[in-house]
Amino acid sequence: MDTDQTLSVSKGVFIFKNEFKASKKQSKHKKKSVCQTNTLFSSNMWYQHYRSLWDVIEEEIHILNDNLFSSVLSNLINFVKTSHNDVVNEIPTAALFTGINMPDHGAQFASLSKQLRETTPHVAYLQSQDCQNIKYLMENMINEFVNGDLKDDSFDVVKSHIRKTQLSMALLKCWYMDLYEDSKKKPLAVIIPDFESFNPSVLQRFILIISCYLKDLPFVLIFGIATDMNALHGTLPYKVSSKIRVKVFNSQRSIEYLNNVLEKVFFSNVCPLQLGGRVFNLFMELFLFYDLSVNNFIRNIKYACADHFTYGNAMALCNLSKYVNQETIQEFTEDDFETVRQLPSFKKLVESESKDIQVKLLVDNDYLSEVLYQKICDIQTYIKLLHLFLRCLLVLVEDLPRAPLGKQVRELYAIATVKKITETSEYLECMKLLNFQSKDELCVKLTRIVEILTSNEVPKNDEIQQFVKILSIYLKNLESIGVNDFDEKMEECEDNTKPVDLKVASRTQLRQKLLEMTQQPNKSLTKYEKLREEIIKNISDTFKKFLMEPESRYFHEIFFYNNISIKNYIIGSHRSAIHNALNDPQFYLQCECCELANPTSINPTMPDICIAYKLHLEYGKMINLYDWLQSFLSIVDPDVDTQQTAKIFIKPELQARFTQAVAELEHLGFIKSSKRKTDHVQRLTWGG
Repeated sequence: MDTDQTLSVSKGVFIFKNEFKASKKQSKHKKKSVCQTNTLFSSNMWYQHYRSLWDVIEEEIHILNDNLFSSVLSNLINFVKTSHNDVVNEIPTAALFTGINMPDHGAQFASLSKQLRETTPHVAYLQSQDCQNIKYLMENMINEFVNGDLKDDSFDVVKSHIRKTQLSMALLKCWYMDLYEDSKKKPLAVIIPDFESFNPSVLQRFILIISCYLKDLPFVLIFGIATDMNALHGTLPYKVSSKIRVKVFNSQRSIEYLNNVLEKVFFSNVCPLQLGGRVFNLFMELFLFYDLSVNNFIRNIKYACADHFTYGNAMALCNLSKYVNQETIQEFTEDDFETVRQLPSFKKLVESESKDIQVKLLVDNDYLSEVLYQKICDIQTYIKLLHLFLRCLLVLVEDLPRAPLGKQVRELYAIATVKKITETSEYLECMKLLNFQSKDELCVKLTRIVEILTSNEVPKNDEIQQFVKILSIYLKNLESIGVNDFDEKMEECEDNTKPVDLKVASRTQLRQKLLEMTQQPNKSLTKYEKLREEIIKNISDTFKKFLMEPESRYFHEIFFYNNISIKNYIIGSHRSAIHNALNDPQFYLQCECCELANPTSINPTMPDICIAYKLHLEYGKMINLYDWLQSFLSIVDPDVDTQQTAKIFIKPELQARFTQAVAELEHLGFIKSSKRKTDHVQRLTWGG
């Protein structure tokens, strides 16, 4: 055992708990505390709308996960079913490549374990933290097989509990042979979700042991591998790898999974809340450069959603249902209307109206409710059309050279929510590149755009219907263009080939002559080129109408969350936060008893750890525990003279409080016990 784990300033008994599991009573208590937290804001309108919105989002994500993992899981289950149909000499092994971020695949392995139990009731789910050595690994595996809480429906018997000290491979063999004495045997599936985290020697011994029982016990191994096949070959030498027969299964990459979640949930009619460009770019940066965790990305959005709704009941209008918003506005109080008037875009609305209308907006709540409802309906339509035409734009630009605007909807969304995307240099470059598209490529793209605009999700809009008709006409015109129309240009070029007179007197005249020649069209366009230019111009003009930045809409703050200060709460600076909490506890506790007259003062009413922390800042590298205790007592119990405390017995309560405070500082990493001087501790942090 590591001796560092048992080093402490105070003497005591150290307990190392293994496999501690909370009782059912504790779990009920936790559920009760969660319910109490929910009821704290349950009467608030904003919380009701937030809770209902996030419940819908979670349900959609759950359905999406099941659909995404269904193909991989079905193949895995079929592999387990058919693994022992024939006589095998090696252990059937499935290598599931899950990607580099393991936490996101917890749901996938949970779903796999659940579905496997429908095929075979014998499923052991082993994790590295529970299997530090071969003894624990074998005990946990046999325990899950023999002492599982599942009832075997095929035999209508309940498994009896057997103590861990009695578990062995011989017992597992006898138990399995008795269970399947006269019936078809079902495989024993062993799931190891974190293959790289296991001790290689433990895995090697495990495979060698179970391979000896393969004739009687039909084992099937499922490895969750985060990297690649080299991890498997590097962990298992030939004498071990020769005992298994590996089949590879590839799971979806994290970036592909994120794209699906964004497009199917957050960029759809399911989620009315939209992330502003800066916040969305922050979340994408955290995903791409920190952890590649889709779960963390969703948690960040959940925090942003909660922070958005806590602004007030005005945010309850963040809903794509016009009927719900109408009822919500009718329930608004005077304070709720004042909250709406505090929005920055409301000021722009007032400034754009005449004086009479301005007075009504500022005073008359009934008139404001009518205007608010109209503007909210406009934003709802704007959000739907924004995502619709971003998908259309992606069809045009995703395969262009160098992909100036990107190859995913999220990349277009990040630009469109910050500025007007049709005025960016990347957009203009894409429009130029589209002028080099062939007829077949352009026809395919126009067909896909028409399919998007005619889908069931598209809101009814006269301009969209007119645009679809125009695109359909363009498609017919493109199909009617024959090969002869492309040869017109070659014939005209042959007729117009004349020698160019470049006789000039000076370089200045030559430069001017060449400039004039570049400005004059030296070629005539074919019928297809003229039509292509007209199509691209028409599409670009349509994009300019619908792809406006969110700030162009009044009350956009209700639907778009763009508070970049969320970065301090999501990323955070742990050391500075701990220092602020210990140096000035009133900053977080918001209590009068901890209020400081100046930053260097110490109040006796502060928490003990705060007093000990501020005192330890006054010492150097080594801190004498006795001097530290005397300073602590002089603040906590100032009535007792410190000179007398050296001679009399110190109160046990005060000494226990000091010991606990020192132990907590040691746990936080501010100090550590010194081996050179037993009555001293070493300070580990400086500055702050």
